[in-house]
Amino acid sequence: MHKVTKILLPVILTVIITTCDKWDDTADISHVSYLPEFEMIGGEFISIIKDTAGFKLPSVRATVQGKEVSCFYLYNEYDVNKPGVYIITYYAENDEGFSKTADRILAVTFESVIHNDLSGDYETSRFGAAEMRITRIDSMGFYKCEDVLGFPGAPMPGRIVDLGNNSLVLLPGEGYFGRYDISEGSYSKRTVSWTVILLDPPNTGIEIPVTWIKSE
Repeated sequence: MHKVTKILLPVILTVIITTCDKWDDTADISHVSYLPEFEMIGGEFISIIKDTAGFKLPSVRATVQGKEVSCFYLYNEYDVNKPGVYIITYYAENDEGFSKTADRILAVTFESVIHNDLSGDYETSRFGAAEMRITRIDSMGFYKCEDVLGFPGAPMPGRIVDLGNNSLVLLPGEGYFGRYDISEGSYSKRTVSWTVILLDPPNTGIEIPVTWIKSE
């Protein structure tokens, strides 16, 4: 019995020492890396009427733990004379080279949309009876939708922008069937319509037109 103890003890000590060495080796590797945070002057969503003279896109500030870092545009093209939605992408890195991006939505509208209101409850029978609600986010034409597709049991939440002149834009989003692309749509007093363009396999490239009717 004593012989067994003498044989096992060095083995146990070796395992403990080896394990401690591994912990020490990884102690200096594990640390927290803070990614940049973006402060968008004027907000994430900006809406202007076409032909607005002298418009300049408000600035964006990027910081890491309160320290300002350089912020760059990955995409910054827009035309104040052409109605539509322009997605402006900003990029920043921390000291370790880890990066983060943020998007700003610029809507150039045909007319003032401040008095329009697309919010309410809607229904569709595109894939069977389905209901959803549109909620106003911004008085300048920015809305969120509980579902953009209307496939029962497969929610695809999204956001839309009112351009005025009965035109709207469905912004890129993601849901049960994966990501979907930006697309143009329209509306009337009782309906909203758009096309859901799926981006991810196995449904890549499928385009599904959907019309929602406002509930009575």
